Amino acid sequence: MNDPAASILTVQSIKSSLEVKTAVYAQAIQKAPSSLAAPVSPPVPAYLEAIGIPEAWASMSRDVTSTIAIVDTGVDFNHPELKPFLLEGINLINERKTAQDDNGHGTAVAGVIAAIAKVGEFSTGLGKWRGKLLPVKALDQYGSGNEEKLTQGILYSVDHGADIIVLSLGLRRDAPGLRDAVAYAESRGVLLVAASGNDAAVFGAKAAVQYPAAYPTVLSVAGSEKSKPISQSTSGSENDVSATWRVQTLALNGGAIGMEGTSMGAPQVAATAAMLKAIHPDWEPLRIRETLRRTADLNGIATWNPNMGYGLISAIKAIQADSNIDWREPNNTKSEASEFPLGKEVAGNWESSLDSDWFTFEVPYDGVFSLYGDDVIAALFNGQAMISDRKSIKDKQEGEPIKEWPLKKGRYWLKVDHSNPFSQAAPTYRLTSKFTMNPDSREPNDSAASASTLPPRSQQWTGTFHKRGDVDWMVITLPKPGIISLSITPDTTRIDPQIWIQPAGGTEIVVDERGDGGSEQWTLNNAKAGRYYIRISNAVSSNPEAVIGTYAAALEYITEKEDLYEPNESPLTSTPLSPDKVYNGLIHTSKDQDWYRFTLTKKQIVKLSVGHLPSSMLFNVELRNKKLQTLEKWNNGDGQKTLLGEKELLPGTYYLKVTADRYNRNQYYGLKLQFSNR
Repeated sequence: MNDPAASILTVQSIKSSLEVKTAVYAQAIQKAPSSLAAPVSPPVPAYLEAIGIPEAWASMSRDVTSTIAIVDTGVDFNHPELKPFLLEGINLINERKTAQDDNGHGTAVAGVIAAIAKVGEFSTGLGKWRGKLLPVKALDQYGSGNEEKLTQGILYSVDHGADIIVLSLGLRRDAPGLRDAVAYAESRGVLLVAASGNDAAVFGAKAAVQYPAAYPTVLSVAGSEKSKPISQSTSGSENDVSATWRVQTLALNGGAIGMEGTSMGAPQVAATAAMLKAIHPDWEPLRIRETLRRTADLNGIATWNPNMGYGLISAIKAIQADSNIDWREPNNTKSEASEFPLGKEVAGNWESSLDSDWFTFEVPYDGVFSLYGDDVIAALFNGQAMISDRKSIKDKQEGEPIKEWPLKKGRYWLKVDHSNPFSQAAPTYRLTSKFTMNPDSREPNDSAASASTLPPRSQQWTGTFHKRGDVDWMVITLPKPGIISLSITPDTTRIDPQIWIQPAGGTEIVVDERGDGGSEQWTLNNAKAGRYYIRISNAVSSNPEAVIGTYAAALEYITEKEDLYEPNESPLTSTPLSPDKVYNGLIHTSKDQDWYRFTLTKKQIVKLSVGHLPSSMLFNVELRNKKLQTLEKWNNGDGQKTLLGEKELLPGTYYLKVTADRYNRNQYYGLKLQFSNR
């Protein structure tokens, strides 16, 4: 339901469908009379102990000189703990003002970096923090922003000397402008660190890593408590590392604040990256990322998982690591294959011209796997069988894949070899992957003219948005009036479903009440017979990118039942009754009267029952004689689903008049008579 030009994020309301949002999960303010000096002086805060900051400082031999840009709500320029580090920055919300924080989130992010810097002041190591913080205010006082300001913030940071950009925010959709800004930062040697998000707190398994964290060259930071993942932290194949979920940091206008979320993890990783860059000032972002991945700790459980990526960052291990980029070795055989997280990057060296490197990855749906990067000879396996590729480019152009494979959901193994087996060189290679959903079974249906025809019955189907701007059109022709309803439920937060319906020659209806990851439902209780056009789209933007994920559609069509005994609105048109037979009737309108008649040839007891009554309806049955004089009345008071009556009658003709307080054209009542002689 998002307007792409609208403001889009709420710091506290993580249920919002708004576009860009900070990645703070919870906060608890603890006002203090002074700054955060006490918590960050010895003893060191536990969250910094957990990632090895004190040990890292003790081993530092060089000063940290990196400039870290904080694209956020601004920073508190008046805070004494931050003043020594702050550059002027910019306010992209109102360029006539400074980047002064008016929300507190950006100050909290800066406070984490300042806490890490302060640990260095008390360290026995030779290195100290001489780096600067560049505040870029891209979010307003409510913590709201949009794609345009986020993109501008990245570009400004790159052009004004940032070495590292920390992004404790994100949006739930891919965006070309943002993607280009990320690529620009990489080309200029600027490292991007971003929060993965906290959407799992609300959406559970639907939660998808937010952008820009989901891009291959952005270091995506999940949340954990040591080696234990946090359930509220967003899981996904794009996660690289994790950092401590719960911190104490600086509050706007002084004091301390307890914060939770991946927002607070991203600055931990950014500051660690700055320390690593101080030791290796010549390292490009790829080597920084690979070293942080390599030295992260999963407590020996595995090498990677979607909850924590490669594990909790370890500042001390990163600082002490050598320059080996081929750390996934040994991966020379299928059984030693290293994880290649879908949508991310891997790197390595060729030990020789005959070296082979194996990787493995999981495909979540049926679709196309594309391999990008440096020239390699690639082969893909499903178990023991090699899979034929759909596309192989010998002289590929920039931006084109090395190969593409159509795949079914499941696990696969990728074998890559040196592209020139006769070469004596052992260059570094880098590979990235991309996955695209298959078109759904109703494609092509991108317009009303090519709409997929639905049979006039209740049904379910699964749809995808497999390409940019994809919309799914359907048409259904109702042969009879009735009730028609449609619900759309996505399985990912990257889809904000919208339903558009128009009866042929009628007025269009748009249903978009919920946001990203929410379900939409439309019901027409008095649908007329005729043709209806339906369009299902992803409303995250006016021209959304392809999405990895599906939506489940459920259409229900309930036709009005026919009353076979109509017309019987009066004694003259009354329906004759026979004993021991059920007569199914309908109340078509609230004023509808159904008349029945029966004849007795001798004195008998007449028992009547009216069953299958909706509990919400009040039924009345009147017994009348031939002169239409009322002899008895019965009703189903108190919501009873069966009405019972009994009367001893003399020989003659009698009438029953059935009425109700409201109509129901979709459920029969059942009238039955029984005669007895006592």
